[in-house]
Amino acid sequence: MWKNICRLKKLNPEFNFCPRTYVFPEDYRGFTTDREVDNYRGMYIMKPAALSCGKGIKVIGGRTEVKRKPGYVVSQYVSSPHLINGFKYDLRIYCLVTCYDPLKVYLFKEGLARFATAKYSNNPKTCDQRFVHLTNYSVNKHNEDYVKNEG
Repeated sequence: MWKNICRLKKLNPEFNFCPRTYVFPEDYRGFTTDREVDNYRGMYIMKPAALSCGKGIKVIGGRTEVKRKPGYVVSQYVSSPHLINGFKYDLRIYCLVTCYDPLKVYLFKEGLARFATAKYSNNPKTCDQRFVHLTNYSVNKHNEDYVKNEG
């Protein structure tokens, strides 16, 4: 997906809603260079391209060593996300595109919201606290503060 976004950005520079992303191993050098230029102040999220349910995801901050692992995607971390009552969340809205010319989009009436189970902090010391940064159900159901949806 990142490669397609890069192609679109070349056609339209205003298409810049996605944080800088690196596909390993080919973008590893650019990643390390950008971290050095930023003096290691930024945070990044590192995800394996072929896993799901929060497996293998890491938030990287400071001078944390990052190896050149093939099959990983690393993005600049959005360090000031929109929060609800101090918790990070993601919202999924599903649609079906049946035609591009003319554009025909069907929006499913229901969506999905997932919440982290610990209050959000962008302090680099919280990088290893998965309940703060990840919204995956498969991760958060193991937190003692998890509240199951009964509705």
